[in-house]
Amino acid sequence: MRLSDGLQRQIGQTMWTILVSEPLNDEPLAYLAAHGRVIRCGPEEVAAHIADADALIVRTYTQVDEALLEAAERLKVVGRAGVALDNIDVAACGKRGIEVVHTPAANTLAVVDYTIHQIIEMNRRFWPMEEATTPEAFHAARKQSFGRFLAEMTLGIVGCGRIGSRVGRAAAGLGMTVLYNDIRPIELDYPAREVDKPTLYAESDVVTLHVPLTDLTTRLIDADALKQFKPGSQLINAARGGCVNAFDVAAALQKGQLSAVAIDCHDPEPPPADYPLFGLAGAILTPHVAARVPAAMAAMCDVVYDVVRVLAGQSPEYPAPQD
Repeated sequence: MRLSDGLQRQIGQTMWTILVSEPLNDEPLAYLAAHGRVIRCGPEEVAAHIADADALIVRTYTQVDEALLEAAERLKVVGRAGVALDNIDVAACGKRGIEVVHTPAANTLAVVDYTIHQIIEMNRRFWPMEEATTPEAFHAARKQSFGRFLAEMTLGIVGCGRIGSRVGRAAAGLGMTVLYNDIRPIELDYPAREVDKPTLYAESDVVTLHVPLTDLTTRLIDADALKQFKPGSQLINAARGGCVNAFDVAAALQKGQLSAVAIDCHDPEPPPADYPLFGLAGAILTPHVAARVPAAMAAMCDVVYDVVRVLAGQSPEYPAPQD
């Protein structure tokens, strides 16, 4: 939400220094420029400018940690143009009276679309016609068959918050049985069963991750967890690369414990040449694009409005959770 006209006039003469370390769209950049001096730089250049900054706006690759905050003499607010906050030490910011704001709902539907697409991609295969073909080739293609009805399958959702719960609703609408696990009580308005992780892994045909990267979720999917997976099941990770051990996932795929994986987030990014999932049959790898729909990217840029609200002494709409 933008500032009211009255508040705009009230702070019209105030000029803050606003550091932007990753790309924003033109309109939000212009909005910032109307309220302060905007310094644009790359993540590796933030430390050189942070002492003069009243606000810092980041996306994924700028690390806001103790070392950076020690040099942040004037910083009042950190804005994350996105959802996850694992690159920001929220607790350290709080100790210094620095507000952290983000856009928690911006990419929800984009990631839901990605997840459902990958479930279909892994379980149905289609042979598109790109040119005229003979009757024999046409009918031979018609005889190809692959995959399963989604309605025969069980989806296990690890992390049933904004995104996970919407994935579950879409999957239930397609007839899938939905299991979920979350660290908080969740109320859903569609058929789904809450289970512990071992049960979820053992009963699910597809396991999809929708959790933040925390101490609890780092390497959540490793060799021990994968041993509990249903043989031939599938894994989707559109959360954070650090939530899975890529070497263990690759081994499970090669052994047949997993039949397919769809991995959008990697650790590190970009993945190195010896990334163990490269070249494996059954591995669908995408370059962290699940949220990259223009409407979602624009919605992430709306963080600028909360940044200016905090600078103006107002309460933000979307403060970072403190727990």
